[in-house]
Amino acid sequence: MRICFVVGDARAQQVTFAGIYIALAAHRGGHDVRFVSVDELSFLDDNTVLATTRRVRHGDYPSPTEYAHALSSDEAVVEEDNLASFDVVFLRFNPTRESHARAATPLIDFGWRLRLGGTLVLNDPEGLRRAGSRMYLGDFPADVRAKTLVSRSPDQLKQWVRALRAPAVLKPLQPRGGEHVFFVKPRQTSNLNQIITTVTKNGYAIAQEYLPEIAEGEKRLLLLGAEPIRFGKRVAIYRRHIALGGTDGTDGTEGAGAAGGPNGAPRGVPASNRSRCDFGPAEARICELIRPKLLADGLYLVGVDIVGDKILELNVFTPGGIHSIHELYKVDVAEIIVKDLERRVRLRAAYRTTFDPEAADVV
Repeated sequence: MRICFVVGDARAQQVTFAGIYIALAAHRGGHDVRFVSVDELSFLDDNTVLATTRRVRHGDYPSPTEYAHALSSDEAVVEEDNLASFDVVFLRFNPTRESHARAATPLIDFGWRLRLGGTLVLNDPEGLRRAGSRMYLGDFPADVRAKTLVSRSPDQLKQWVRALRAPAVLKPLQPRGGEHVFFVKPRQTSNLNQIITTVTKNGYAIAQEYLPEIAEGEKRLLLLGAEPIRFGKRVAIYRRHIALGGTDGTDGTEGAGAAGGPNGAPRGVPASNRSRCDFGPAEARICELIRPKLLADGLYLVGVDIVGDKILELNVFTPGGIHSIHELYKVDVAEIIVKDLERRVRLRAAYRTTFDPEAADVV
């Protein structure tokens, strides 16, 4: 199997990234694994997508650390490739977390052209286009998501926050690096206009009810083919214990890709603040309700952030957590993902000319 990961920068992949874990598992399985930076793609008018790919040299790599270092080193093999020659192309770059210039990269259009040519592109480009906005949560049943208003009107935002009569969170609709996430107290008047001006500076904002269960931490759940990833009797889920922000109305912490989490919780949670947790009835119900939509949109590998019995955020571009699952449960979830990819590629090859297994939800 030939598999290529499209990432922000192929030479800057960190050892904790999920893509490194999946790539190493595929490499150990004897597959041809490549990386390409999102800025090193080219599209020809005959629908060919070319890429300058990078791969490690053949050999054994004991850990993700050695693999990531080999990938970024000058010893890595750099070649020109036609992405249509790959069995799987993983799109692992989130334009909504980038600067304006990088966000304009036509990654989804590149992926769509590949998919039209028969390449298995994950996650599906059209699904990414739909799910790339925080408004995507509005497609799911109301009782599994926090109450939300999307607006750029200061009057509408203030009226909604006041009518809620409970703590709220304000943040930009489209996250960017260093985004602002604000906690607003009930009946708060000081700084509210300033907060609204800040979160609507570059576009629409989200006002969301604050969920008090966030004090217990949020659960990160990994879904594969819209199903929880299972190993034995366990599920790939863990709790992230989060220190809430100060009293100044901001979350006060800058983490990986965003200043704050989906409900005012800081990102960049230290490993010591992660712990095992159970997959209970609330999580099972959420999975049951969101599964049809994720399947319909071709969202194959998804990270779900859950607080209480509500979804706070879906990560469809760069779902992570494989490193944390490995540290907490001593299980390499990446091996499970690679085995499932092998199965999908076999089925697609068997039915290539007569039937699309994905359309029937059998892969």
